[in-house]
Parts: sequence; structure tokens; C-alpha cells
Amino acid sequence: MASVRAILLGGWLALGAMAAFAQVPADAPGPADAAAATQTPTGASVSITSGPHKGEYVFTEPCVLASFSKRPMGVAVVLHGTESVLSVDMPVLDQKHAQEIQIVLVIADGHTSSAPSSVTYEIDTRPDATLEPFQKAERANKGVTGKVSTTITPKGDGAVLGFTGQTSSGVKLEGTLTCKKV
Repeated sequence: MASVRAILLGGWLALGAMAAFAQVPADAPGPADAAAATQTPTGASVSITSGPHKGEYVFTEPCVLASFSKRPMGVAVVLHGTESVLSVDMPVLDQKHAQEIQIVLVIADGHTSSAPSSVTYEIDTRPDATLEPFQKAERANKGVTGKVSTTITPKGDGAVLGFTGQTSSGVKLEGTLTCKKV
């Protein structure tokens, strides 16, 4: 399983390297006109507040909220950073279902003698009833992991999803995900 995660991380990091060209530095000046000022900047930040990978991980890629078919609005996004990948899946983006979320943070952790290695921090509190068949298969033998508290706040033409949680191994994660509505 660790080798699968290392392979996935390698692929995600390669994709992240390609996406890095489109990233805007955090200190870049903002838009000058009033119409552009109402645009919601998208991205995410996650802080690990305990453990060996303690620190902040920032992602500046685009994120959108959308409703597909007859489903309610939700978010499913994978964001790439320099040495990390963040995946957030919240099938229904409302207060009633605010605790039904999966957060996966994969961080590059150097190299073993034969391949890159990584560490994965995961919180998954989505009920089985909300999962697609392939998601149930991915989660087989794990079940619900960790605990989390979330907030959903409208912001301009988007929303901010805030979360504070703890993995089943006790590592604490805090973060925000800002997405535009489409």
C-alpha cells in the first residue's frame, strides 16, 4: 500500500509541477478595478499542528463548486503543491451534511533506496450511503476515519470551507478551501 501511495504521489507531484506554472505567488498584487475585486480567489491551505510534518501547506490552483445532474452542490477537488497533494471530497455542501467530508493530504517524505516515499494524512467521515461504488471499494477495510468539524461560509461569488480535525492516528489538521460557484 505504501508503494502505491508513493507511485500516486509521484504522479500527483508531476502534475503539480506542471500546474505550478499557472500558480500566482502569495505576494502578487491584487486586481485594481472594482469588478475584479469581487472575484473570489480560489485555493486552499492546510496546517498540520502536530507530528513530524508540522507546518502549513498552501495550494493556489482553481477550485469550483458545481451541481452535477440532479445532485446537490458539492465539492470534489485535488490540488497540487510543490511537495504535497490535497484532496477534498464533500458530496453535499450544506450545514446539514457539513460533517460528511473526506480530506486527504499526501506529503513527499524523501526517498527510499528504490523510489520516492510519502506520508498520507486522512480524515473520512462520509457515510457509506453517500459514496459511489468506486469510493466504497477505495474505502474497503478502513471505514470512517478520524473526526472533523467544518464551517461553510459564503464569500463573494464562492464559498469558504473551513475544517478542524484529527486523523485516527492523532495528527491534527486545520485548513480552509475557497472555491468559486459555477
